Amino acid sequence: MQSQVKALVVAFVVVAALAAGLGAGYLIWGWPTNWYARDLANLPPGPKGDLIRYGHALVVNTASQIGKSATDPAKRYAGNDLACANCHLNAGLKPFAAPFVSTFASFPILVDDQVITLKEGVNGCMQRSMNGKSLPVDGPEMEALLAYIKFLGKGAPQGVRVAGMGLLSLQDPPLAPDGTRGADVYAKLCANCHKDDGQGERSASPGVGYSIPPLWGDDSFNAAAGMAKTAYAAAYIRTNMPFTVHYQDPVLSVQQAWDVAAYMISKPRPPAPPEAASELH
Repeated sequence: MQSQVKALVVAFVVVAALAAGLGAGYLIWGWPTNWYARDLANLPPGPKGDLIRYGHALVVNTASQIGKSATDPAKRYAGNDLACANCHLNAGLKPFAAPFVSTFASFPILVDDQVITLKEGVNGCMQRSMNGKSLPVDGPEMEALLAYIKFLGKGAPQGVRVAGMGLLSLQDPPLAPDGTRGADVYAKLCANCHKDDGQGERSASPGVGYSIPPLWGDDSFNAAAGMAKTAYAAAYIRTNMPFTVHYQDPVLSVQQAWDVAAYMISKPRPPAPPEAASELH
């Protein structure tokens, strides 16, 4: 009898989740799999593991690997010294910080009636967030990034974004976003890390890149990046900033998140590349 009741409860939860449009991935987050716990230390030696480890290095040490200051001049694909992990926190494993867990299983995707492949998605980030140029689609860097993203999503349901993917939705602010109010929020809650001039903090090791990324200026993301859009930035900030915040216990109010996003985006940054400029209008 107890097993029948349990079955009925589970069935009800499934139906309710689907009816609410949450999808199967949201139901199974942490049950039985914690999608946000992956350990590269368990990778076996060999070419496959090496490729995944290289992908991880590209995500966390982007500047030294493929940044504008990369050791190998032929691999200077990015136009700044940011790291993928500056936005995709915990190397793509932090919930609601644009994680990679469902990424491989979600592509290709349809955007504005166009089919976008994962390789195109990666190169979109290279052109916008990294303010650089596309990686060769069949090159070792692209292969390694896709191998790492696939590794993080091993076992994830195909075509389903598990809970924690993307950004946590943020309601509209009570008042219109205001950069002047945002400047006060920035001074109180953000400048301690990102500095008064918004330029962050350079990495001590390996000597290039940032331990705390710049939010504007020549070495920041360009005007076509997702983070250069107020709604995207506000949702990200609310859930993930200050750096140690947990999405269930945010520090900033909804209004503060919108205001500080408006302040950040008002600052100068590299322009959108020609191929992306038309998409902003």
